[in-house]
Amino acid sequence: MHPKTIAATVMALFLLGSVAVGAAGDKTEAKGIITSRTGDDLIVRTSNGNVTVVLTGDTRTKDNTGLFGLGREEKADTVLIPGLKLDVDGVSDDRGRIVADTITVDGDDLETSQMIQAGLHPTAEQVAANMKAIEANSENIQSNAQDIAEIKKFIAMYERNAAANKKQVDQKNKGYRGVYETLYDAN
Repeated sequence: MHPKTIAATVMALFLLGSVAVGAAGDKTEAKGIITSRTGDDLIVRTSNGNVTVVLTGDTRTKDNTGLFGLGREEKADTVLIPGLKLDVDGVSDDRGRIVADTITVDGDDLETSQMIQAGLHPTAEQVAANMKAIEANSENIQSNAQDIAEIKKFIAMYERNAAANKKQVDQKNKGYRGVYETLYDAN
């Protein structure tokens, strides 16, 4: 067999092995990285797209330990955080999700994802604080815009009043000039 053909076959088998979701009740598996978690639902990014993994009270989470991964260390499902690589074995449900029987993680990957989460937490807090500040500024901007609109109304009103007053002053000045000119001509 040609080396390129072998490589293509191996790649196809790898991609097919990353997610094997079948009909409801069929055994299935997935390999990927947790992108989000909401309660007992995980979104896992695999090479074939996102898969929803559902945790139950019977789901086992374990870490294969030891030199060849022959040891087993049970983990609480709280270790299943975004950024963690995992292997899921379970069954398909009628909604195309995988109901997990066993989830296998690697302790080193777990440590790395925990460090990432630890770094993201202060960033998330800062983002939340920034969002509150932006919201407050938006409210201030709206309030200022309303104030500016009111001020523009007053300016327009004062300009109209000033124009009317100037017209009255000009008319009175015209009248006074007439009186002054009459008096001046008389002298």
